Amino acid sequence: MKTGKLLGMLLFVLGTFSLIGCNDEMTDEEEGWYDSIPDGNFFSRGNTVRFYYIDGNGNSLINPEDKNTLPVSWREELVNPIERTEDYNAEHGNYNGNHNWVVYDEEEGLYYCTVSAYGDERQSTYSFPIYVNGEKDAMQITYKYTDRDVIGGKYWAKMISWKYNGVHVYSDDDEPYKKVFIKKANGKTTVSLTR
Repeated sequence: MKTGKLLGMLLFVLGTFSLIGCNDEMTDEEEGWYDSIPDGNFFSRGNTVRFYYIDGNGNSLINPEDKNTLPVSWREELVNPIERTEDYNAEHGNYNGNHNWVVYDEEEGLYYCTVSAYGDERQSTYSFPIYVNGEKDAMQITYKYTDRDVIGGKYWAKMISWKYNGVHVYSDDDEPYKKVFIKKANGKTTVSLTR
């Protein structure tokens, strides 16, 4: 009888610990998401975010016939960003080694720019500049990384938050082809998701 009680108590205690160990809430790491990869590297990835640069009247600040108006992004500070527009291909709209593209949006009646999204797997947040008409703005992207179900590489970087001058404008959970309007007027830069 004592053995039966002891066995029953042991099963009860083990069952209790098993139930406590089962929890519906899993950490990011348990789900295969990491804030950083210690042996990771610098990377760039494509995206569909559209950056529209407009003046105070809503007119496009991008003029493909004037390379000085082409926005230039890069993974680090540039001394002379305009040099990055020398390879501009008017037929396809790409330049800066295919890191920037300028496209005309007939619906909006404006040009927009797409940029490569830069990052470093060794950290969760990466900042880089974009130069527009002689001004430098700041991009900052926060990522999570996974090595699960990755095709064509070791890790995949998911955008958690893309900020333009500190304003959240995009995450990978948003709809594709998101429009971001950057108004530059009277010495001020305003970032908005509406025109």
